[in-house]
Amino acid sequence: MSTSRAKKPTQIQLTPNDLDFYCLPERSSLAATRHNDLLCTVDCSRLFVNGAHHVVFALDGTGGQGSYNPHCGPIIRHGKNLWSEARGFIFFADGVVEAERWNGTAMPVLQPVHNVSGGTFDLAAHPIVTVRIRAGYRAGTYADRMHINIHQGITIDGPVLFEGEVTGAGWGWDWTGTHNAAIGAIAMGFVPPSETGCVEELLPRSAPDAVLPFVGFKLRVAGS
Repeated sequence: MSTSRAKKPTQIQLTPNDLDFYCLPERSSLAATRHNDLLCTVDCSRLFVNGAHHVVFALDGTGGQGSYNPHCGPIIRHGKNLWSEARGFIFFADGVVEAERWNGTAMPVLQPVHNVSGGTFDLAAHPIVTVRIRAGYRAGTYADRMHINIHQGITIDGPVLFEGEVTGAGWGWDWTGTHNAAIGAIAMGFVPPSETGCVEELLPRSAPDAVLPFVGFKLRVAGS
C-alpha cells in the first residue's frame, strides 16, 4: 500500500493575499537545557523587488488565527493555520533585522538587532543568504537568548554578513518538550480576515510576483 504525502514547498509566494508561510514538522526533545538550531538558505532576488515587505523566521509557534484574536478568522497556508504566539527574527530589504515576539495581538513585540559581525548585510549585493538561528529556553547555553547569523551564499561556511542577538526573559520561552519552526514573508497589501467577514479572501494584492525560493530548511534540537 502506498501513502500519499503533501509535497514540501520549495518557495514562498505572495500571490495569495500578500502572505505565505510554511511550517516544519514538530520536533521533540527530552531536556529543557537544549536549544533550537534553525538553518535555511533563501534567495531574495525576486522577493523585495516585487513588493514584499519582510521575511519571517518563527520558532515555537502556538495557537492559531481565529475568533479570539484580531484576525478573527483562520489564515491557512500549506495545511497550517498561522500561529498566534511565537518568537523569532524578521529582516527587510534594507538589511534591517528585528527580533519579534508574536503575542496574539495586533501589536507584537519588536526589537532592533545590532549587527556585530563587522560585515554588511546588503541583500541587493548578496541576495542569496543562509540563515542560522539558535534560541534557548529558560536554562542551558542559550537560556533566554536568541542568536542569529546570516551568511553570504548557500552554506554557513560563507562570509558572515550579519550577527546579533537579543537576551532577556521576553526572548526565552517555556520549554514544553516540543519544538517547531516556520518561514514566511508578507507584503503591505495583506488584508486580514477581520476586514472580510472573518474569512480570508485569497486574492492577489500588492505583491503577487514576490517569490522567495528556499532550500535546506531544517530545525535541530541541539545541546545537552
